[in-house]
Parts: sequence; structure tokens; C-alpha cells
Amino acid sequence: MIDRIIRFRRVSSTQDTAKRYIQERCELAVTALFQNNGRGRQGRTWYSPRGGLYVSLLLFPKKRLTSIPLLASLSIIRTLEEFGFSKLLVHWPNDVLLNNHKVCGIVCERYRDAVICGIGLNVNIERFGQRLTNATSLKLQSGKDFSIEEILESLISQFNDLYNELQARGLKIKEVLNYISDLGEPVEVVTAKGVTKGTVCNIDDDWALLLRDESGIIKKFYYGDVRRLSW
Repeated sequence: MIDRIIRFRRVSSTQDTAKRYIQERCELAVTALFQNNGRGRQGRTWYSPRGGLYVSLLLFPKKRLTSIPLLASLSIIRTLEEFGFSKLLVHWPNDVLLNNHKVCGIVCERYRDAVICGIGLNVNIERFGQRLTNATSLKLQSGKDFSIEEILESLISQFNDLYNELQARGLKIKEVLNYISDLGEPVEVVTAKGVTKGTVCNIDDDWALLLRDESGIIKKFYYGDVRRLSW
């Protein structure tokens, strides 16, 4: 359970900063106003100017490590709904979409016996680089500023509720299926092993994508990039 938040003005990366606290053996959050070298999945750069929420959760889960991105995604969804937003989707495995634009990214990595879950949420950002054509922010979507601190507090509360249930009893979250962006759609999943085409048929409790391929066989993916197809 996250019961401590460590705040910085600027860091290289909240993911890397969180690693400094692993010897304390307590679950905590590290947040910053800016990141010089914020990163997403597979080492991709995460645009991190002032106006975003950048937080990494240092966790020592006893079970279901692969479910952590699921908890983070659903925590973001519930938080944004609490602040009045709708038309929210999860683009498996790590993006939250608002009106079909990327508003949040999640990255999880194992470090020693810990899991560090990084969350980048575009809150009050007004401009994005030319390459970030599908990015948006809460301010761009609503026309108003939000308190990053209030959003952080709500996010931690939502995450703690889900995380405590996961660790105590296990967790079966079918609620998230209401938000999966490509459920029932033809897609291709791109991994280091190649490209698999099929139809998304489910997300299991370990946050694996279940894809029915072109021959009718259901395949399970724990990672990969999902791209929608038109058949």
C-alpha cells in the first residue's frame, strides 16, 4: 500500500529515482514537476514538461506482478471519471485514451524484488511536439486547469484500493473490459518475434491479451504493440 509520497521539482526520471529507495523496503510514490529523461515502454521518450503528472510507484507485490499495469490503467480511468471525464479507453498494454487521443502512458519494470510502475498523465499541457500528433491533455479536452496534487491524491487512493484487494484475495477485474479499445476488432500484435494478425477476444486477469488468430487459434500476449486493421 502506498502511504508515502516523495516529491521533487525536477528529476532525470521518476523511474530511476524510485530505485534509490528500494533499500527502505516500503511501498511509496516518487513524483516530480519535470523529467529530463522521462521514458515509456521499450525505452521510448516520454514528453515531460511542466503541467503533467509524473509519478512512479515502488511496489513489493507478493502475487500477480503482471496485473500491476491493469491496476494502474483502471486507477487512471476511475480518477478521470471522478474529475468528470468520459469517453475513456485503454489501449493495451499501457495507454489510456481520452476521446481517442493518448492522455496517459504507463510503464512497469521489475527491479530486484520490486516492481516500479511509472505513470505519465498529461494534465495542464497545452502544446505537444509535431511528432506527438495523437497526444492530448485534460486541459485541451476541457478548456480548464486542474490541480495535479488533487489528481495525484485520487490516483493513489484508487490504486491502493485495487492493490490491497489484489494482495489480500486476488483480483478478477472484468470492469476493465468495458474500456478496452480494440475488443472484438481486427488487429495485428507486433512483438520481437514477429507480427500476428487476429481479433482481440479478451484480456485476462494477468493483463495478457488474448487474440484469436486467422486460423482460429487463441494466442496469449504479455507484451507487444497493437495496431488496428481494416478487414
